Amino acid sequence: MADLACQLSLPVILVVAMRLGCINHALLTAQAIVDQGLILAGWVANQLDPQMQMMADNLASLEQRISAPLLGILPYQHPVSAQQVSIRLQIGRLSL
Repeated sequence: MADLACQLSLPVILVVAMRLGCINHALLTAQAIVDQGLILAGWVANQLDPQMQMMADNLASLEQRISAPLLGILPYQHPVSAQQVSIRLQIGRLSL
């Protein structure tokens, strides 16, 4: 997908799977996006595990270290509803 974003010069929205190891993975991915010459327009926190420990701490760390705005937090839900997702996102925070 990065190749397509590069070819079309599209800004990227990073979706971070909030789980063990997410800080390292998110920071490496954000850096790879920038290294490709792409614009990191924002990021979304996607809670995959309703019992995730230290969710607030991980969010705070990512907000502090990723320069793009946090566009929303998608709490764990099953089944996933497109309407619920759209309610949680703050698209107005995009700086395009």
